[in-house]
Amino acid sequence: MAKRVDSTYAQGRRSRAWIKVKHARTQEVVVGGWRPGNGNRAGLVGSLLVGVPDDDGNLRYVGRVGSGFSDKALRDTTERLARLARKTAPLSDVPRADASDAHWVSPRLVGEVEFAEWTGDQRLRQPRWRGWRPDKDPADVRRE
Repeated sequence: MAKRVDSTYAQGRRSRAWIKVKHARTQEVVVGGWRPGNGNRAGLVGSLLVGVPDDDGNLRYVGRVGSGFSDKALRDTTERLARLARKTAPLSDVPRADASDAHWVSPRLVGEVEFAEWTGDQRLRQPRWRGWRPDKDPADVRRE
């Protein structure tokens, strides 16, 4: 919470003197797959399945991210990932529910997400897509 020093709490109503400021972290991630969208996202990416390499170079699943995309970005991402399709999962530890309808891709693309925190099982909590990182190689990604 951020507030003006001279302000007082106004119970039951909002004030411009008190504003909520959420702390967010960022993390580079490697895209290893995607799940199809529903509704207005039918035929497009619904969420990306992402990972971070561990110390041994294995790509560990850290979650899925489906928010933060514009309509154009979803169309472009769907086309981009179609060219990288593969049959097997490049990510380890993907939950069965996330893997059930997944489309796997070669782990060549790096993106950046914003998130609230790491969960106890080492997943990203509330990740939001920030964009591609064409300047990064998947081997250079590390947990921050």
